[in-house]
Amino acid sequence: MRKIQKLGVLAVSAVIVMGSLAGCAGSKTSADAEKKTAAAGGEQKETSEGAVTFSVTADVTGDRAPYVEQFAKLVEEKTDGRYVGNVIAAGSLGSGADAAQMLQMGTLDILMSDDMTVDGVLDGKLGFAWLPGLVENEEEAKEIYDYGWIADQVSEIMAENKLIRLSSYSNGFRQLGNIKRPVTELEDMKGLKIRTPSVDSVVNFYEKCGALPVMISGSEVLNALQTNTVDGLDNAVFNYTNQGITDVITHITELNYCYSGGCFIAGEPFWDTLSDEDKEIFKECAKEVSDDFTEFFNDKTQKMMDEGEKNGQWTVDQPSDAMKDQLQIIYEQIWNESAETYGNEIMDMIISGEYKNK
Repeated sequence: MRKIQKLGVLAVSAVIVMGSLAGCAGSKTSADAEKKTAAAGGEQKETSEGAVTFSVTADVTGDRAPYVEQFAKLVEEKTDGRYVGNVIAAGSLGSGADAAQMLQMGTLDILMSDDMTVDGVLDGKLGFAWLPGLVENEEEAKEIYDYGWIADQVSEIMAENKLIRLSSYSNGFRQLGNIKRPVTELEDMKGLKIRTPSVDSVVNFYEKCGALPVMISGSEVLNALQTNTVDGLDNAVFNYTNQGITDVITHITELNYCYSGGCFIAGEPFWDTLSDEDKEIFKECAKEVSDDFTEFFNDKTQKMMDEGEKNGQWTVDQPSDAMKDQLQIIYEQIWNESAETYGNEIMDMIISGEYKNK
């Protein structure tokens, strides 16, 4: 089997340079940028042995990187070496939104990312997918978000914007972790300064719960907790390791109020070069790797939760029945406020509950 080629620092720099020069059409500089893009693997090209290379990466470093490698190897195997993955170091192309934009431009071929990140180049159009209260557990998440109505809507919106969603994997339920107190009643959330992503529905949810959302980057969370700039955060427990906060958080409440997924995505410029048969192969490989990642994600999350509770690092609490009833009212308030943002067609499906039957 051919060894999967990896981009060096110069190649990655070339991709970034090309992105900054994309608007300079017709000049020698533009021509040079096109050459650099091709050298970086952003354009489909044949190797000396006749195989076609494609560039692939993950939007962040950490646990996703091995699965990008697995995907590239699997494609090479299933195409009998006709396609060879050019694996770019995870997180080396800027933000996930930057990488998604490169897919649209044709300077990157395949990306492993989460839907919230990709929404950065879609003007918030995917935000309905993580409105609070849409799914209650992993089984519903798989049936509705990963392979049901939500997946269909997300895929359609992405395709309208030159992004082809190949598969779905779990990015987990967002939980409330904090360093102040156990949270089992709604009043326990009042006044807590909670780091949230810059996602309207998430911010709105915490505001309605009486908390104080603070929007800072993920890389700032550890320092913010240590300096009491924030009291906690909204995130999947799986991501605590990447943020370096596993030894800092002392209380986790399994709100399970919001599920967010991830996916392998192809850029339309690359996708349109594939035969129907090869498109199916790429989808099959993406699904196989995504299923493996989901299993890993869920196993690691549960292990982290159990070990942290066992060794006394944190308490793991559940919302009381009264709190669950109050949260349901908040969910429905947010749904009713969202028609103007996401349209009546989508919100009517959600408010009526019909989305669960599609």
